[in-house]
Amino acid sequence: MIRAYDEACLPAACSCLGRMLDYSVYSLHIDADSMIKLFIASGTAALFGRGDIRTIAGRSGIELAYSVLEKSSIPYERVPARHTVSLSSEYWCGHALAYAQWASGLSFEEITSACPASELAADCTKERLALLDSLPLDISDANRAEALRRFGAGFARAAAGRIMSGGSAGVSAAPADTRLKKMRTKNGLSQSALARASGVPLRTIQQYEQRQKDINKAHFECIIMLSTALNCEPADLFERSGR
Repeated sequence: MIRAYDEACLPAACSCLGRMLDYSVYSLHIDADSMIKLFIASGTAALFGRGDIRTIAGRSGIELAYSVLEKSSIPYERVPARHTVSLSSEYWCGHALAYAQWASGLSFEEITSACPASELAADCTKERLALLDSLPLDISDANRAEALRRFGAGFARAAAGRIMSGGSAGVSAAPADTRLKKMRTKNGLSQSALARASGVPLRTIQQYEQRQKDINKAHFECIIMLSTALNCEPADLFERSGR
């Protein structure tokens, strides 16, 4: 298969699309699926897919976002970027989409019809929280950032591979999450962060989420502490019969 552009340009292309999605979500407050739709409808995705050098490497991801909005006649303000050392799930989502498009030759419309950007980013967030939960509590900021960078790059490659193979871009099948884990994930908290916010020991939270302990039999004080930290009702944390 003949690629649309040389592999030497691929890292820049992946980073550019990743930055576009990251900036759109966290600075412009445009959700990932909406930005991808504008990216496609504006004709920018077609240029990107053909390897137009000005599109894939001639500007930053922020400038690419501006270009998409200008072509779509959508007003915007130039606001500071909120990029972090660890980079966001949306960044790695864009990274994966760019790689999958380059390697498969499929259009971005075909790829995102089968694998919406929001679902890919949600999968990335879920797997990243699991990574954070597995890291030592005393890990340095620099080592945590490096672990997250390695995770993101690995996630993007794996997700791109699943997209190209025609499979789901999501994580492999697993037992249904507990209601506690769903509420924690919804709030964007790692287990360690929830432990700090609630005062409930980290090990206890892990045991409830892994069903090593029955949360339905937990002390009411523990449930109150968790529900307060998660901004939900105590009953929201109890497991339902048959689940």
